[in-house]
Amino acid sequence: MNVQEYVSEVSSRLALRTSVVYAFAASLVTNVVLAAGIASIERQERIIVLPAETTKSFWLDNKTVSADYLEQMSIFALQLALNNSPETFDYNVKKLLSYVAPEDRGETELQLVSQGRRLKASNASVHFMPESVEVRPAQLQAAVTGSIRQFIGNSKTSSMRKCWIVQFSYLGSRLWINTIQESDCRKPFEALSEDHKGEPS
Repeated sequence: MNVQEYVSEVSSRLALRTSVVYAFAASLVTNVVLAAGIASIERQERIIVLPAETTKSFWLDNKTVSADYLEQMSIFALQLALNNSPETFDYNVKKLLSYVAPEDRGETELQLVSQGRRLKASNASVHFMPESVEVRPAQLQAAVTGSIRQFIGNSKTSSMRKCWIVQFSYLGSRLWINTIQESDCRKPFEALSEDHKGEPS
């Protein structure tokens, strides 16, 4: 091998090594940019959901939920709790309890079972019609106003306008129901005392 060939080969190898270094550097920069982009997307992730029996779409992220979500879930919860007959009660209670926070499930079940016994004993059915919803997103609360109609057979025995507070908690990207309480329609975010529950508003 003469000197010229040797110099040419060395130059070729240096050029190849330089190309490899540049390619590696470009790949490294690309990976860093992609990683930063993915991290940014994860921090800003917002999920659009449309659960059963809803009339609006809404969003939730890793910190909070939209006001529409609270509105729809409060109506959904009250329909399960209040739209009942002896035939549908057990199914509705089971479904509702799957949305109740584990730490509140026992007490909620006791209240619902007591309600179901009264329905079955009188062979009554109850129909709930929501009229309006007021939401406090920061407190994860919704105040729902609606009318309750009670029937025995085909005869309507009562019709009352009532209000309820639904308190939620948000944990693990899931909205849980904590409590459903009857409230004062004049102050919809204040629960009624036991002495005033059941009175028309």
